[in-house]
Amino acid sequence: MSNAVLYWLFLGISFVLPFVIGVWLMRKTNRLGFSFWITTALNIVMTLAAAFWWKSVTEDPFRMMFGMAFYGVSAVNLMVIEFFALFSIRKKMNS
Repeated sequence: MSNAVLYWLFLGISFVLPFVIGVWLMRKTNRLGFSFWITTALNIVMTLAAAFWWKSVTEDPFRMMFGMAFYGVSAVNLMVIEFFALFSIRKKMNS
């Protein structure tokens, strides 16, 4: 596989996996803070690992920074989307 394909694969995995785990934890425990912080930590670890990998395989500085920016935006978007999803699940479970 090319580095470009691996980049998008890692981006997708680091976005989807923490979200799925967060929803599963929320349904299992009904603890918003616990679910959010566990998945945020997982999101940060996976994003940093993918960003360090991208830095190691990219030689062009512009391409590297552009890729890093995408990883950062993806991580922040996941935190926001996940918080609202977990909050919605909590509200439904407590109603």
